[in-house]
Amino acid sequence: MDLGIPILILLIGLMFGVAFIYSNLGLGGGLLFVPILLSAGVGSSKIVAPISLTLTVMTAASSVMNHRKKGFVDFRLGVTLVAGTLVGTYIGTTVHLLYLNEDAFKGFFVAILFVFGGMMLRDWLKDERSVDEDDDVKMNRTRLGATTVAMTGSGFLSGSLGVGGGLLNVPLMVYALGRKTRKAIGTSSLIIIPTAAFGFLVYLYALATQTGGFVVPSEFVLIPILMPFVFVGAYLGSRWGLAKLKTREVALLFILVLFVAAAKLVLDIFGLA
Repeated sequence: MDLGIPILILLIGLMFGVAFIYSNLGLGGGLLFVPILLSAGVGSSKIVAPISLTLTVMTAASSVMNHRKKGFVDFRLGVTLVAGTLVGTYIGTTVHLLYLNEDAFKGFFVAILFVFGGMMLRDWLKDERSVDEDDDVKMNRTRLGATTVAMTGSGFLSGSLGVGGGLLNVPLMVYALGRKTRKAIGTSSLIIIPTAAFGFLVYLYALATQTGGFVVPSEFVLIPILMPFVFVGAYLGSRWGLAKLKTREVALLFILVLFVAAAKLVLDIFGLA
């Protein structure tokens, strides 16, 4: 791998910016880490996905640090829900490694970006959640059990796409369990840490097995280079966002970058980028 100094500097700046924004949304940043790395020519999806997962852990960890100080992390809920994400992560990682080629991976990723981008845009335009408080009536055993099962979908997205899964974590906690938005964001970040870390380990084991021995891909040199910038970006972003940003404003920016990322991958698929 030979990206060159200008591309590496651009990668550092982009990853810092993504972490800065995503740390305010309960997302790890993988939805943009992955297309950025693919567009930079870092490697195949099977290499890019685990790199993205390590960066996702950094984003989530920084976000948790700041959200915890404000009381926006529900550790008990996070520990309960993470069981579902870990199962889904193993399944998603296996599907990616065994069944998805490069074009299929990019097409799958584009579909996910457009679907969730559309859903979030619809909710943003409706702006129905005018009162943002916990609804404890929804926090019962039946809903909690069903949500834990549904979280396998979050884990599947994490494992198959190299993302944190927050796009499902946050809506499930808000709408199914009645958690207020900021608490859902902080708790989602908590869940992402073990989910993404487990996904990375599964990828690492699978890659070592497929090559007949433990061989670390040369592209993994980007992990120790990018991780500190992602961590700092997420820490500063979540700290600033908790003090200054309104969730609605950040959500709109997030929606826009989703569609930009999807459009870029479409161009890549058709060789127009």
